[in-house]
Amino acid sequence: MSDQQRAVVSLALVVETCNAALGSAPPPPTVESIDVLHKDLLSLLSLLYAATTKLSLSLKPSGPTYSASLSPLKDLADRVSALFHCANLFVPDTHGATLVREVHSLVRDVIESIRALAQTFLDIEASGLRQSSGQAGDEYMVRTATVHSVLDRARALSANNLLAVRKRWSEDAASLDDGFHEVADMVEEAQSADDLEEDPDEMFDDGWGEIGFGKGQKMNPEELERTKKVHGILRLAQLLHKRILRDILATTKQPPDNSTLDALSSLSHTLLSASDELVSTLYTPQDPTKMETEACSFRKLISDFQASLAKPDALETQLGALSLGSNNASKWFDTCFVQLYKAVDALSDSLRS
Repeated sequence: MSDQQRAVVSLALVVETCNAALGSAPPPPTVESIDVLHKDLLSLLSLLYAATTKLSLSLKPSGPTYSASLSPLKDLADRVSALFHCANLFVPDTHGATLVREVHSLVRDVIESIRALAQTFLDIEASGLRQSSGQAGDEYMVRTATVHSVLDRARALSANNLLAVRKRWSEDAASLDDGFHEVADMVEEAQSADDLEEDPDEMFDDGWGEIGFGKGQKMNPEELERTKKVHGILRLAQLLHKRILRDILATTKQPPDNSTLDALSSLSHTLLSASDELVSTLYTPQDPTKMETEACSFRKLISDFQASLAKPDALETQLGALSLGSNNASKWFDTCFVQLYKAVDALSDSLRS
């Protein structure tokens, strides 16, 4: 068998190994130290990065060196199997469900990108088309860059469940900020429009008319007041979200147990979704019925947050140990929840009147 034939067989083996890993049911987990698993996973990612680089250099379409590709191809097949096995040693009950989801998502992305690269080289061998500029736009170069990008991102894998939840929380915080500023812009634009004596069509020409959606409508006074109320609600939700990240999810203190951390992770994303739904009701013309429905859902979510923070043996002791100036954290959270309920109720009352 020639080196070229062996390379093609090895490429097919890499693709099949990736397919098997992506389609296999996870084996029964064994309890391993999180530090050991994290270190092993990062080591495998580094080995895969090196093997991918060597493979792309050796199988450059314009001048492949098949003998040089055999070693990195074997490494890829072996390391993909090892990566899949290592990922399945992370156990939700032991290591945290949020961390396990992050691990599985990253590993799946890695394996899929390696499979796509190997398939690209197989397609080149099958077609016999070897024209290559050697530039970044070549498909094999794009696939290689994708693998490298995914591996670089995977190297930032959280070291434990607390850090995984903090990462998720920080991502949601950025999106919450976007929603808050979007509503702030709505209020500012509506207030500025009231001070201008221009043609309304000119003032509110937002470009949508050019693609067939018509022009934005000016908010009437009632709609503007509702928008201001939602702006206040989002501001309080922002404060609550940031305070939990700073105080409850602090890396300098003993973290809550994994079940509590995972519950907070889920609630954070739910808060983001509820905020987005509430913001979506502000576009003119506003629908008070829909807005009231979303406000009720938002209030229920805040209640769920409060219940999670009040769980005995979970966060209560930790909250009591924190201090915020002359007041403790527990009092601050209680006050924030009271203000949130008032703000949401004020919005709901205005929608019913």
